[in-house]
Amino acid sequence: MVDHPGCAAGPRTGRPLVKVGTAALIVGTGAALDLATKAWARASLDPYGPAFDFLPFVSLHLTFNEGVSFGLFAFEGDTGQAALVVVTGLLTLAMTVWAYRSQGWHRAALSLVAAGALANLIDRSTRGSVTDFLNLHFGDWHFFVFNLADIWISLGAAFLLGLQIIPQKNPAKIT
Repeated sequence: MVDHPGCAAGPRTGRPLVKVGTAALIVGTGAALDLATKAWARASLDPYGPAFDFLPFVSLHLTFNEGVSFGLFAFEGDTGQAALVVVTGLLTLAMTVWAYRSQGWHRAALSLVAAGALANLIDRSTRGSVTDFLNLHFGDWHFFVFNLADIWISLGAAFLLGLQIIPQKNPAKIT
């Protein structure tokens, strides 16, 4: 048996409904918040129009990403877009299963990643692209435009990294 940090070893015990409930709450709430803010951005902002300052380092600027992160792997045509949706769908499913099989904080971190992946998958499969509207900048230097789903994915990944770096008192007791 392969040992994965945060994953239960041996026979399944515990409360499966609580496991499903915790992961579903994080995934569902995270995806819903992201999709709601994307709908607001599409209704309120001009596509590729002027940016509006929101926070000192974040402005609102509506764009559409047809690729993956930072517009990489953008495919033209229906076949390329369908392939991208299938691949991201399979990765999202794998992340969700991994979250369910994990325990404690690992489950929470993986559920954040799954929430972001699911929201971007829904956006891409229904609209043909992912809606981005948060523009990170420092003065006139603009770094990238993203959405809440990207924040969930980044927070979940950072959380997972932190769980690997910070020693835990008794990892076997985490539930």
